Amino acid sequence: MGLAKKLFTAGCWVLSLALPVNKRKVVFSSYYGRGYSDNPKAIAQALLETRRNLKLVWLVKDEKEAATLPKGITPCPFGSVRSIFALATARVWVDNCRKYARFKKRDQFFLQTWHGFPLKRIEKDALEHLAPDFERGAIKDSRFTDLLVSNSSFMTRVLRRCFWYEGEIGEFGSPRNDVFLWTRRAGPEKVRPHFDLPQDRKLVLYAPTFRADHSTDAYRLEAESLLKSCAQRFGGEWSLLVRLHPNVAARSEALFPYDGRRIIDATMYPDMQELMQESDMLLTDYSSCMFDFALSGKPCLRFALDVEAYKDDRGFYFTSEEIPFPLAQSNAELCNAITHFDLESYLSNWHGFTCAQGFREDGHASKRCARWILDRLG
Repeated sequence: MGLAKKLFTAGCWVLSLALPVNKRKVVFSSYYGRGYSDNPKAIAQALLETRRNLKLVWLVKDEKEAATLPKGITPCPFGSVRSIFALATARVWVDNCRKYARFKKRDQFFLQTWHGFPLKRIEKDALEHLAPDFERGAIKDSRFTDLLVSNSSFMTRVLRRCFWYEGEIGEFGSPRNDVFLWTRRAGPEKVRPHFDLPQDRKLVLYAPTFRADHSTDAYRLEAESLLKSCAQRFGGEWSLLVRLHPNVAARSEALFPYDGRRIIDATMYPDMQELMQESDMLLTDYSSCMFDFALSGKPCLRFALDVEAYKDDRGFYFTSEEIPFPLAQSNAELCNAITHFDLESYLSNWHGFTCAQGFREDGHASKRCARWILDRLG
């Protein structure tokens, strides 16, 4: 950002201090301008369901993201003058990332949901991998925060230590994961119709995270052998959904032989939770989505060709042996793990992990967050 733009932005923030706070207004943001997604989506949905006369605003980076918003939520350009004034006049802010607002008034509240159970080291524990000025901005952001949302006693300890934060932490569970714990399907199925797949088609979702050097060498998944192993072990016809991280999304088409039926590019599908909710198996490497998906009770396996190299990149809070999902370090090992997959043992290992880490997931996190917000609105 150039000096002139910085000065203009600072001036807008100063002017915004004179604006009154609207006690019915809530401003949401997800991943710095993404559309209707993640924990903020689940909280917004819970607020919409209360049918209160609220003014809900969502900060989006473009029209495509704005199109994901449901009726009842107004889009506002992320990082614009309008967004500064929206934040300055809102009673409550909801975000899953650092906000970096310049000012926060005494009668405003900030609910920080973060974006996943910590597997990789974060914030203060990963300072050597972050920008030089990160700490200063993070400390200010934490000072503005009124509630941090956690899904476990382990996550609470990490947030307390790593976020330079001394305020309230609510072990509410993860709002975005409520859908995995509801006994009934939350609304009609969306994924199979979106990709024009039959309702009885089984889905394995491959969702690896990105590497610091943006390399894609570790994504050498043999799709056909994977699908064959899934069919042999679990029966039925299977399709592979590939969901790459946004940092490498542009190279998705060159990495897999997509045919639109058996091997499908799902990288641009707008909602990761919907993909996981409607998939029958998850395949990932180091992404915290494994801890979300496992709440469904469906099989989750790890496929990682670069375990030692990635370990040196950022570091983990758990050893590979402590993570309760089978690990395959080659395509042959992956097929063997699927062929010999033992659901009873898998569920037992997952249950032991959640007990050891003090998980608090029960399917009502979004309602708890909505109640916290409503208690602070006029």
